[in-house]
Amino acid sequence: MKKILLFTLVLLAAIAIKAQPPGGGMGGQFDPEEMVKRQTEQMTNDLGLNAEQTKKVEALNKKYSDKMREMFQNAGEADRSQFFEKMQTIREEKNKELKGVLTDEQYKKHIELEEQRMQQRRDRAQQGGPNQPVRRGAPRGGGNQ
Repeated sequence: MKKILLFTLVLLAAIAIKAQPPGGGMGGQFDPEEMVKRQTEQMTNDLGLNAEQTKKVEALNKKYSDKMREMFQNAGEADRSQFFEKMQTIREEKNKELKGVLTDEQYKKHIELEEQRMQQRRDRAQQGGPNQPVRRGAPRGGGNQ
């Protein structure tokens, strides 16, 4: 159940990003290279990576960013359960490769931080925060939008 919720949230976030108009919504057009750079910087700061680790982590972030982007572009070709299975497989592959780059302590901290971030996203979604998906159809709040 926990994994399904995690993947659902990731899927909704990706759909929201993809649905943004060019140049709008997030202060500009989505730039995958910039996202990889920010993710790598965050991991470097959080985990205290050395220069060699940072280089390897950046390459892994790029590799798996490309895999995820390709999967989202082809999302219409697979049913929902297949989509979640692919997401889980990609995430597990990435973590397996990260485990080979990080020390045991860094890897443990990475997993803990990843779980904390997912919990924060779930909490925001439950509270109707900024990452809450827009519902189409019936108005929210009894018609007071």
